[in-house]
Amino acid sequence: MSKPTFVFHIGHSAGFYSEFNNMVLAILYCQRHDIDFRIYSADANFRVENGWQDFFLPFCPETRNPIHHYINHRFSAPTGGKRKVLYDTYKLLHPTHYLTSELWNNFRHIDQAELSTIETLNLSTDIIDKIYRFNPKTQQQVNNLIQSIDLPKEYVGFHVRGGDKTTEHDLLAIDEYVTKAESLTSIRDAFVYTDDYRFFSSLQEKYSSWHFHTLTPEEDRGYFFDEFMRLSPNERAIKTVNMFASMELLSKASLTLCTFSSNVGMFLGMRMGDRAIGVDMENWMIW
Repeated sequence: MSKPTFVFHIGHSAGFYSEFNNMVLAILYCQRHDIDFRIYSADANFRVENGWQDFFLPFCPETRNPIHHYINHRFSAPTGGKRKVLYDTYKLLHPTHYLTSELWNNFRHIDQAELSTIETLNLSTDIIDKIYRFNPKTQQQVNNLIQSIDLPKEYVGFHVRGGDKTTEHDLLAIDEYVTKAESLTSIRDAFVYTDDYRFFSSLQEKYSSWHFHTLTPEEDRGYFFDEFMRLSPNERAIKTVNMFASMELLSKASLTLCTFSSNVGMFLGMRMGDRAIGVDMENWMIW
């Protein structure tokens, strides 16, 4: 019998870092259970033309079979109609293939007896180092954005989320970020990644002893996934590259204050280790 294969559908139904973080957990699960890992991204919600390789270098086999658009969903398999027929046919022809929903609960709920949270975090960091690699075009665009702001060598990062995050959690006051940062470091330069420029303006007005920098456009008033998906592919690409550049700056900070109850915070924890500081909770968690 052939080795089992998992085809992860990235960019199916959520924001980029939600999709990416879950892919990291899926890769970790496959590594520990001797399962070949592949992706399907031809219809990814962040795509411009091709999906994953619009922004990143390839890291695993990628299927282009369009049947995955119809049958390989995030939470559940098709239960009726033509999609159910396609699903059943695919499973008959590929009996050793797992689709995203089939292993979702497995890789989302790590067995603590098998792997502790800190082990999950450390192994996830190793995976990110190997797969989170921009292609040359994206890397140049990210570099240009980073070079457009005059940051000192040492600075603090703040990730302040508004927008549709309010549907999941009460937002923390920006004062909590500054108070915690001042208790940890004497650095008073900060890069702020936020989806709402008003947070950045408020920081500038309230804390004159700090020097704040951002790539957030002045017109931004919060990230809402449905609004993002109504943009053209090129408009989404511009915003996505700006996000990538902002995340690079947060990742390179001496320390970054974030919320571990967000997917950006979950990613920063995996990428930065102890330099990512939770404002909402002390310890990193699978979100």
